[in-house]
Amino acid sequence: MQDDLQAAMPRAYIAAVRWLGNPDESRDACQEAAVKAWASRSQFDAKRPFYPWFYRIVRNVCFDRLRVRPRQVTMTTDVVARDDSAEDGLIAGQRRAAVQRAMAQLPEPTREILELRHFQDLSYDEIAEVLGCPNGTVMSRLYRARKALAQKLERDPAVRKDGGGR
Repeated sequence: MQDDLQAAMPRAYIAAVRWLGNPDESRDACQEAAVKAWASRSQFDAKRPFYPWFYRIVRNVCFDRLRVRPRQVTMTTDVVARDDSAEDGLIAGQRRAAVQRAMAQLPEPTREILELRHFQDLSYDEIAEVLGCPNGTVMSRLYRARKALAQKLERDPAVRKDGGGR
């Protein structure tokens, strides 16, 4: 289990940063989750994947922290590859910012399923385990979440093809 825990920490940290918006607090939350996971290791079913089980612990720790303070949203900074032009980097940055703005406007369950699939790269089976629902429910929720995100993005002038001004 110790190897599984170490392997899961980078993914857990990314999820924590997306919820908490603060790298230091996210590291603390991951460490707290690791301690809780280790303490409750007897409850882990070794026949099942480790990460969905640990993800739920990380999620609960982060949500506990969010309950005691208002959510702080921070924009992540991405490095543009050296061979990209400055214009391409600017456009990519604007699109990332637009996705982040649109995601912030979605309800938590919608954000979470998009996060699990597209940012945590979990399989449908893993998402079903995390959310405690059947695969078919995951697929339908993900479809609706993508549609809701697309609708938010259509309204963003940084994304719209006509350049804005509706």
